[in-house]
Amino acid sequence: MNRTRLAGWALITGTIVATAAYVAAGTLIHGHGDARYTSSLWTPLNGIAVAGNILIVLGLPVILAGQGKRAARLTLVGYLGLFAALVMLNVSEGCIEAFVKPYLARNGGVPANPPTGWAVFEDIALVCLVVGLICLGIAVIRARVFPRWVGALLIASPLVAFLGLPGPLAELSDYLAFIALATIGLQVARAQAPRTTPAPEARHAVQTAT
Repeated sequence: MNRTRLAGWALITGTIVATAAYVAAGTLIHGHGDARYTSSLWTPLNGIAVAGNILIVLGLPVILAGQGKRAARLTLVGYLGLFAALVMLNVSEGCIEAFVKPYLARNGGVPANPPTGWAVFEDIALVCLVVGLICLGIAVIRARVFPRWVGALLIASPLVAFLGLPGPLAELSDYLAFIALATIGLQVARAQAPRTTPAPEARHAVQTAT
């Protein structure tokens, strides 16, 4: 089993699953604030999104394998920042959004004030996200292993997050990063695809014919 190729497909599958779940949630679930959490679609769709993000985290090391030694330090900083942001925001906070807040909304309401230290947690995660995506985008452009537009999407992703877009476009920042990650996973998976070699009898026949 080629582990690098498997990680590439994990990255591809995870980005597709997470994107589909986010788009479906933004399109099918209506309402604002705590009203969203009472929808019967909220928990399953956001749970699927969390599963997709877990696959992305599992496949993320393929970035280091694909980049190799080119722009190695910048790639490592970008990888670590993106890894931390995905775990802290998309997975950890995603689980709270998918399972905890719907429970609270149906049992007394979601508290207006977040837990102590939660704002600090989110600030650290956002710093990791911005630094990680920008550093990784620059590393991709400098290394020239993957298309330059992949690096451009990674750089644009955290900048779009500050626009505060409504509805299905609220997750546009994630979509841009997911497209870039899926492209990286696809290119690495293709590069690691097994190459078929002719059987010994076929090689013998070719040599005899020549």
